[in-house]
Amino acid sequence: MNDSINQESRVLYYGWTVAGMALLANLFAYGLVYAFSVFFKTLSHEFGWSRSAIAGAFTAYAIIHNVFAIPAGRITDRFGPRPVLIVSGFCLGLSMVLMSRISTIWELYLYYGVFLSLGVGGIYTPMMATVSKWFIKKRGMAIGIATAGLGMGSLVISPLTAWLIASFGWRMTYVVLGIISWLFFIPIIKFTKPFPLENKIENHHEDSSRDFTFLEAFMTRNFWAFSFSLLFIALAVWAIIVHLIPMLTDKGMSLVAAGRTAGLLGAGGLLGRIFSGYLSDRIKRQHALLIAFFLQLILLIWLLISHESWMFFCFAFFFGISYGGWSGVIGAFPADYFGIKANGAILGFSVSMAGIGVAIGPYLGGYIFDRTNSYHYMLLVCIFSTIIAIIFALGLGSPSRKGRQK
Repeated sequence: MNDSINQESRVLYYGWTVAGMALLANLFAYGLVYAFSVFFKTLSHEFGWSRSAIAGAFTAYAIIHNVFAIPAGRITDRFGPRPVLIVSGFCLGLSMVLMSRISTIWELYLYYGVFLSLGVGGIYTPMMATVSKWFIKKRGMAIGIATAGLGMGSLVISPLTAWLIASFGWRMTYVVLGIISWLFFIPIIKFTKPFPLENKIENHHEDSSRDFTFLEAFMTRNFWAFSFSLLFIALAVWAIIVHLIPMLTDKGMSLVAAGRTAGLLGAGGLLGRIFSGYLSDRIKRQHALLIAFFLQLILLIWLLISHESWMFFCFAFFFGISYGGWSGVIGAFPADYFGIKANGAILGFSVSMAGIGVAIGPYLGGYIFDRTNSYHYMLLVCIFSTIIAIIFALGLGSPSRKGRQK
C-alpha cells in the first residue's frame, strides 16, 4: 500500500498523464463555455435578441448539462471515461460548427443549449472521477492541476475568440473553434486511461467495502451540505462570468480589452486551482473551500463599488483566484468523504446541483438587466448567494465513513 502511494511522487507515474489530459479537456471545453460571454453582444446586435433571451440559451445549456452529468458519472464508474469522452469531444466540435450557421433563436438554443451541453457534461465529471481514482496522498494537487484547465480555458480561449471575431467575423470564429475542438480530443481520448481494476485494493488506503454506495451517501448531511453550497456559489459565479464582458463594454471598454480582462480571470483561476489543490492536501479540505468562498464574497463587494479600469482588472484576476480556489478542490470531496466506489455518480449529482445555480444565475442576471438597465441588483443577488453558500459549507463535517455521521 505505502509503495503504491509513494508512486504518486514519481514524475513518470501514469496518474499525472491522466491529470494532464483532464487539464487539456477542461481547457477547451470550458474555454468554449466562457467564450459565450464574448459572443454575447455580437449576437444581440446581429439579431436584435434581448440579453435575457440570449442568456436563456446558457440556462438551457446548464439544465441539460445537469441531466447528463449523473449518467456520465455512472457510465464512467462502470466502463471508464473513454466512451463518454468520445461522444463529448464530437459534440463539442459539432456545436461550434453548427453555431456558425444560426439565424433564429431556436437554433441558438439547440446548438448551444443542447449539443454543447452534451459535450461539456461528459467531460468534467468523468475526468475528475478518473483522476481521483489514480491518487490518494496527492489527490488535491492532482485535482488542482486537472481543473487548472478551466482557468487556462478562459485565459486562452476568451482573448483568442475576441481576436478571431474582430479579424474574421463571428461565423468563421465558430468554425475555427469547432475544428480545433475535434483535433484537441484525439490525444485526450487516446491517453486517458481508467485506473487499473487489478490495483484497486492495493492502491487505496480504504478497504473498498467501506466505500459508500450512491444511496448511502445520499442519506448523509455532508452530501447535501456540499451539494447546496455548490448550487449557491455557482449561481453567483456564473452570473458574473456570463455577463462580465457585456458589463465591461457597457462601461466603455472595447470588446478586445474586455476579452483580455476576462483572460485575467482565467489567469487568476489557473493560480487559484493549483494553489488550492496543493493547500488542501495540507489543511482540511473544508478550510480551503471556505477560504475561497470568503475571498469571493469580498471581491463581489469590490466589484459593486468599482468604476475604473484598474479596479476591474484587479477584480478579474483575484475573482479568478477565488473561483479557481473552490473549483480546484471540489472534485476531491466525493472520494474523500465517500470513497471511490460511486465516486462518479456522487460527483455527477453534486455537479448537477451546481448546474442548477449555473442555469439560474446568468438568466436572472439578464432578466434583471432587461428590467433595470443595470447590473447593480444582479451583483447584490450574487453577494447574497455567496453568503448562503458559505453557511452550507460551514455545515460540512469530517469525511464520512460507514458507522459514522449518517
